[in-house]
Amino acid sequence: MTTASARLAQFVVSASLTHAPEAARAQVRRAALDSIGVMLAGASEPVAKITRTVARIEGGAPLCTVVGSALRTSPTWAALCNGAAGHAHDFDDTSFALLGHPSVPLLATAFASAEAEAGDGAAVMLAYLIGFEVSAALGIALNPGHYTRGWHATATLGTIGCTAAAARLHGLDVPRTTHALGIAASLASGLKENFGSMTKPYHAGHAALNAVTAVALARAGMTASAGALDGSQGFAAAFSGEKLTPGAFDELGREWQILASGIAVKPYPSCALTHSAIDALIELRARHGIRVEQVEDVEVGVNHVVPEVLRHPVPTNALERKFSMPYCAAAALAQGRVGIDDFFDGPEAPAIAALVPRVRMVVDPTLPDRLEQHAWTGVIVRLAGGRTRAERARGAAGHPDMPLSDGQLRDKFLGCAAGVLSRGDAEAIADQIMHIDAVPDIRALTARLVTRSE
Repeated sequence: MTTASARLAQFVVSASLTHAPEAARAQVRRAALDSIGVMLAGASEPVAKITRTVARIEGGAPLCTVVGSALRTSPTWAALCNGAAGHAHDFDDTSFALLGHPSVPLLATAFASAEAEAGDGAAVMLAYLIGFEVSAALGIALNPGHYTRGWHATATLGTIGCTAAAARLHGLDVPRTTHALGIAASLASGLKENFGSMTKPYHAGHAALNAVTAVALARAGMTASAGALDGSQGFAAAFSGEKLTPGAFDELGREWQILASGIAVKPYPSCALTHSAIDALIELRARHGIRVEQVEDVEVGVNHVVPEVLRHPVPTNALERKFSMPYCAAAALAQGRVGIDDFFDGPEAPAIAALVPRVRMVVDPTLPDRLEQHAWTGVIVRLAGGRTRAERARGAAGHPDMPLSDGQLRDKFLGCAAGVLSRGDAEAIADQIMHIDAVPDIRALTARLVTRSE
């Protein structure tokens, strides 16, 4: 019987860009623009600086670009540094099939692998598609049980998907790809308990690092169990308590999850589970002219999975605030916007501080419970004098059914790049990214994503 690892390996080796519809390729271009933007924005964050410091100490052949810096290093360290930077603001896209962040780890892996192999943009696009489809298929098979057990799917399922991407870029055959996936199954890790700390953004780099490492080891001849994913003591059993059914991967290459389940692009740099409430409160504030002093109470109804993720009702620093519904809701209602500059260490702005204690997050058992609806929230704002303003439960801007326009996505990229690149350079790079599959050598793109000094 064909094992899960072997089935995935066959898909990795046989997939072709010609099999992918243009709509799927368009999604990759958008994902690359968004991901490179957030890598540039995150390059100055503490977690990114720390990973670069360790990379310099450890050393490595200067083959690959560390985005937003002057550092060149080995593929493994570049994958780690770029992945951590890209997730530093929690501003990168999400997948409701994966229940995690697909694009930053995949592109951190793909850029490092493609630079090492002098690969072109089309190879990067195909590797991304392969990795996304593998990650999504695993997510559909194992979530929500995997996620609710405490695993951060970005780092766990993402490690397997990133390994699939790297295996294709490095030209592994089916047997060595099977071994690489088995090695990756033992490397995969990442705990939701670390949400609100630097280790959470590290997870995205960890998935990319694991993938590049697993492929390098398999390429050199290391072996792994063929049942590492679906064996009785394999990945699925250990990480979710579930079995991978024989047909779990039958739709790979037939139905493209990048289109079916889609990608959610973030308009706000906070946990995706805060975005529906942020949208609703910004709209209520504008529609009714709500002022902070009028607000007596804000109730945010959430899905049952949310409290274990938004774990910081009284946040004390920038990273905890990204995982705090009271803080994000208060910022939205107090200001009518939420941006990167709202997440900082130090005392909260007075208007936000006044609202945080008035925000309550409650589980609403009437909310729909499909994977893509876990992020839905309903909001009730109670005002002085007994008045109420409410918004029904719904998704958020940027979700697959309400995507950001190309113009909005480009504006996000330019805003993220502003601290690193000139406006003219950023505009030109955005144009190049939107034709990434025509780039003859990926280094023609990555060479433009650097600074001359730290």
